[in-house]
Amino acid sequence: MDTRLLRIFQVQVLLQCKFVLLAAHELDASLITRDNTRTFYAIQNLLTAAANISKALWGQKGAHAEEERRPLRESIGVSDDSPLRRILIRDDYEHFDERLTRWWEQSPQHNFVDTSLGPIRTALKGFSECDIFRNFNPQTSEVMFWGTDFNIKLVIAEIIRILPKLEVEVMKPHHEAKS
Repeated sequence: MDTRLLRIFQVQVLLQCKFVLLAAHELDASLITRDNTRTFYAIQNLLTAAANISKALWGQKGAHAEEERRPLRESIGVSDDSPLRRILIRDDYEHFDERLTRWWEQSPQHNFVDTSLGPIRTALKGFSECDIFRNFNPQTSEVMFWGTDFNIKLVIAEIIRILPKLEVEVMKPHHEAKS
């Protein structure tokens, strides 16, 4: 990867990391004030920024893009088992309209549970997983959508881990030295 392109990718990943941390701060504040709308606003922003990081680090076009982005991942110490790798739950938030249509077609009773807080699996026994849309359990930091769990605490920890390295990398020269 060209050094200039690498630095530009690093700058973009750094920006998205800052967005994740801002969203995490917003999430914490919303839980204190018990503002449910603000809570899910923060979660959606956090998931979107984390997914943008994932796309930057691994690409979207399979093994070729994944290999092309290896220098970026190596430059900031991100391994292939990073919690940033698969942020698929973001698609559920982004394609909410499609999820509603599929829910309507698949749900036997058309129960609809959305933007709920707490340990929902125990609270809603008997509900179909496709009836439970956005859920956040503040005790475990698990976001759930249709039975798919995602731990945002692990993503935040990974962001905090790579942030110092990113800050160093973006300050390096943007062009290779000419001999």
